Amino acid sequence: MICKLFALVFAVAGFAGVAFGQLPFPQRCFDSPGGWSGHFHRIDYSSGHLTHGYMYYNRTELRILYAHEPTVDVPQYEKHWIFFNLKKSYRYYETDKTCKIEDIPSDEYFPTYGAPRGSEYVHRDRLGAYTYNLGVTTDYFRMRTETGGTYRGFYAPVTDSSGIDFNCVPVIESYENIDTIPTYQRNMHWTYMNITTFPNPSAIWDLPDACRERE
Repeated sequence: MICKLFALVFAVAGFAGVAFGQLPFPQRCFDSPGGWSGHFHRIDYSSGHLTHGYMYYNRTELRILYAHEPTVDVPQYEKHWIFFNLKKSYRYYETDKTCKIEDIPSDEYFPTYGAPRGSEYVHRDRLGAYTYNLGVTTDYFRMRTETGGTYRGFYAPVTDSSGIDFNCVPVIESYENIDTIPTYQRNMHWTYMNITTFPNPSAIWDLPDACRERE
């Protein structure tokens, strides 16, 4: 099953869309499906850096892969494996064929790419065009913390084989100084496009020699 999520202007994060009224089931969208992949566009508020590429997510094996495409901030192709099952991060630079290995802090948990616990369901929003297949209907969540943090998120429900749309795929996530999520995305704005929930190929988790040689 493929959910086509088309590119959206960043300014819509938290502001665009038309309210469709309150849903009777705002408990959904706290988790994304167990496995999915798609394009991402990410802005780091802290550094001002922008990155984009393709990502793979596997909640069963606690693994994420970001395949970064070259930008001003990432001048070469880069793959970043995050293995929470091993508490290891592997960052491979394809031009140099070098690998940087780091430990994942013990207090960082595996991201769900869903609405954070404690966030408030606001309403259903339509993002993008209303023309058939040129927009996406989402559930909109928000949160403000006592320490001044702000979160806004838009998630598209995914119907499983039983017809239940409890899980959702992310469309837009914006975190500013949220101290209850992993540090590496604490000040991030994410846009996701062309998400597919087809099973990820197993070969994508194979580390290059430069990373394996240093284990």
